[in-house]
Amino acid sequence: MTLTHDLDSITATLDPLGADAVMRALPQANIAADTRWLHTRAERLSRHAVSIRDVAPARAALRDLGMITASLARHTSCQVPPPAVETAMLHLGATADEVPRETVYSYTTRNPRGPRRRSFTDTPGEHVFIDEVTDASHALDDAIRHCAGMPEAANQEAADGLAATVHERLRAFAAHLLTVKRTLTPEYFTGLLRPYYPPLDIDGTTYYAPGGAQMPLLVLDVMILSQAATGNLAAWYEQYLTDNVLYLPPHHRAMVDAARRTPGLARLARNRPHLRPAVALLIDDLLRFRLPHRQLARDNMAVRENGALGSGGYTTSALDRLLEVTESARALLSPGSPL
Repeated sequence: MTLTHDLDSITATLDPLGADAVMRALPQANIAADTRWLHTRAERLSRHAVSIRDVAPARAALRDLGMITASLARHTSCQVPPPAVETAMLHLGATADEVPRETVYSYTTRNPRGPRRRSFTDTPGEHVFIDEVTDASHALDDAIRHCAGMPEAANQEAADGLAATVHERLRAFAAHLLTVKRTLTPEYFTGLLRPYYPPLDIDGTTYYAPGGAQMPLLVLDVMILSQAATGNLAAWYEQYLTDNVLYLPPHHRAMVDAARRTPGLARLARNRPHLRPAVALLIDDLLRFRLPHRQLARDNMAVRENGALGSGGYTTSALDRLLEVTESARALLSPGSPL
């Protein structure tokens, strides 16, 4: 087990707002677009939220209140929560040391399995989506744990051993997302699920909905790719990290902040030949994931209106830039690279 897995498993068991019955009824309220019900339940749960003082209950409360508030925003097209709800979400975010809304962790790794499952639609596709992204996130968390030891690997055997585990976990991550791709058509995802991932404006700040940019892959990316890009591409990547790191849990934010201040594995491998085969393996893993992921995003955008954004606030051009950053890291391992 890892820190994220343990903390999120605890959070998934909690119902600090007494919201189990409300969350079971949420999909039916969404089918009916019952904004009165959503507004009333959100305000009622908010009264309980302000008394929460501990981290895990605050995260569980954000999960539930966030999903109801996102549902209300989906049906009213209003990104600003009701005042009492906004106050409660700000309190919960401060208590949890996280953003004041639900994140990809809330929706997946902190979401109970079985009859207590939280969902917007209670459709088979949404349950597959939640389960597979949960398992993909656990695979990434384990990959992060092993990748963190690679800079200190004393020789190629040690580096290769760590990289082999990271490689295996990245393959598992990609396999889970492939199941999502094969199960959820672009029409299903865009037409049914995507509207429940709206941005919310809370205390004058726009917070984006759960999305791929918030997954633990961001941590692994920085460990490998930090300082690999140069010029405008490096500036874009730093801004991308700044925009997304705030959606991570505190221990992952700390890991990203530390990794941004030091050369990533690609840079280190230029001067540590024993790291090069291991780092090349992992960069190739990232490239193998990013190419089909970009195509999947393009397929989803093709059935949306022109100018539509993903739930994280990006167009597919962000995936083009991430590919460029990853390719820059790969180039660092080539003999004679000027980077």
